[in-house]
Amino acid sequence: MFRPLLRRDRILSFILILVALPLLLGFDFSNPKKLRQDIRKEIRAELEKIIEKTPSGRLRNTWWEKRRVAEESLNAALMLDAPTYCPKSWDEAVALFKKAKKYASKREYRKAIYLAKKTKEFADKATSCANKYIEKQNSKLKKEYQELRNRMDEVMGLIPPDAEDLIRQASELSLKVEEVSYATRLRQFDRAKGLCKSLKKRITDLEKAVKTYKEEHESQEEL
Repeated sequence: MFRPLLRRDRILSFILILVALPLLLGFDFSNPKKLRQDIRKEIRAELEKIIEKTPSGRLRNTWWEKRRVAEESLNAALMLDAPTYCPKSWDEAVALFKKAKKYASKREYRKAIYLAKKTKEFADKATSCANKYIEKQNSKLKKEYQELRNRMDEVMGLIPPDAEDLIRQASELSLKVEEVSYATRLRQFDRAKGLCKSLKKRITDLEKAVKTYKEEHESQEEL
C-alpha cells in the first residue's frame, strides 16, 4: 500500500521540478519556440543524469569506454596495414566489433562490452603480427638494397671516363637502386622485391658490358 504512494510522490516531485526549471534557470519567455527547445534540452540532460546512476546506465557508459578503446586498437592496426599483412586477425577483430555494436543497439551492454574487449584483443594481435611482418621485410630489403648499392658503386668505379653510354646506363641503374630504398620506406614491399630481382640481372649485364668494353679498348691500345 505504501509503495504505490511513495512512487506517486516521487513522480509528482519530478514533475514539480520540471515545472520549476524555467523559473529556476531563468529561461526567456519572450520566444516560446526557443523556450520549448531549451526545456526539452534541460529535461534530456536531467534524465541523462538519472539514467547514468542506474545499473543499465553504468553498463552503457562502460560500453562507450570499451568501444572507444576497441576503435583505437582497430585504428592502430589499420595504420600498419594489418588488413593486408594479417587478414585473419584483422577480419576477426572487425567481425567482433560489428557484433558488439549490434548488441549495444539492443541495449545488451554486457555482451557488447565482452565483444568490445575481444575486439581489442584481436586488433592488438593484428597490430603485433603486422609489426613483425614489416620488421622482417624491412630487414630483408635493406640488406638487399645495400648489396645492390655496393655492386653499383663498384661497377661505376670501373667504368672508363670515355665510356659515355655505360656511364649513362650506370646512372639510370643507380637511381633505380635508390627506388628500392624509397619503396621499402613506404612499405611497398612487393614493388621493392620486384625492383631487386630486375636490378640484379641488369647490374650483372652492366658488369659484363664494362668488362667487355675494357677488354676491347685494351686490345686496341696494344695494337
